[in-house]
Amino acid sequence: MASLIIRPATSPTPAASPRAQAEMVAPAVEAHEGLRYLRPDEYPLWDALVETSPQGSVFCRSWCLNAVSGESRILGFFDKGRLVAGIPLHFEKRFGITLCCMSKLTPAWGVVMEPLQGKRATAAAREMEILGIFAKRLAQERNFVQAFHPSLKNWLPFYWMGFRQTSRFTYVLDDLRDPSQIWNEMRDSCRRQIRKAEKSGVVVSACDPETVLEAAHKTFHRQGIKQTYTDQDFLTLSHAALEKDSGICFAARDGSGKVHAAAFLIWDRKRAYYLAGGGDPTLRESGATSLLMWHLIQYSAARSAVFDFEGSLIEPIERFFRTFGARQEPYNFVTKFPRWMGACLLLAGRI
Repeated sequence: MASLIIRPATSPTPAASPRAQAEMVAPAVEAHEGLRYLRPDEYPLWDALVETSPQGSVFCRSWCLNAVSGESRILGFFDKGRLVAGIPLHFEKRFGITLCCMSKLTPAWGVVMEPLQGKRATAAAREMEILGIFAKRLAQERNFVQAFHPSLKNWLPFYWMGFRQTSRFTYVLDDLRDPSQIWNEMRDSCRRQIRKAEKSGVVVSACDPETVLEAAHKTFHRQGIKQTYTDQDFLTLSHAALEKDSGICFAARDGSGKVHAAAFLIWDRKRAYYLAGGGDPTLRESGATSLLMWHLIQYSAARSAVFDFEGSLIEPIERFFRTFGARQEPYNFVTKFPRWMGACLLLAGRI
């Protein structure tokens, strides 16, 4: 790491803006035909790519990138002047080390590509070419951490460039067109919990993001886990999603108005995500959490093709998601950093 040289100034130097700080942290892109960072005026091109790409999600859209991290940048690949692929990148300092990672409240990014056309062999060759271009560039980063979208199965070009991979899992309902079929596929215990809550007078209705945040605080406290995002992170994203008609908050309340559980749902036409939530630890036996989740699924059916529980590695949470008949879906968690740093980040709960 280069030493910092401080030179005297004749007048006070104003602090760099967040955008300028990001420019200083993010390294320059190696010269490669068609590979460069997008300008803000090119973000409509990016959003159009995200809309059509199998790997594109609501978390890749420019408004969402700006909400979760105003300093995220998009590395795009242009072919014959046309944007055909890209990847969001976020740079921040951890333990005094620059890390190329993802923003908080972001399940996955990874390389976003236009739909691959032609015969299987032709499409596979094109995919390898595009992923190879990004892998070669991102290998310049000393420290890299990203979860790739579940639809991006191929990480081989990254392996060849020295990256490592860990399989992680989410749980999804693949077809929301028939909620009655989803109901039939649930475990009996899950349906009993839903009926129990309904019979006791628990009702699900829209709420404000602050209600979800309060419920999340209670759950993190009960689990003895440090909150993985700041309150401001959550409020900024949830309000942005509400403004874009791409998110909503719901709470399950009893007849006295007491909140048993609350959750935040965010979506695009391809996939809806249960992104954050929590509940009152003294009311866990009411069945309200199951009723709330069932309401989220039904609400998503009119807006998205797939419901994503935004899976967890915590065993009781994973077991709860499975009771809804959800399918386990693996995705690639791709990293590159010295092994000692990986151990430090894991111990600190940063990855």
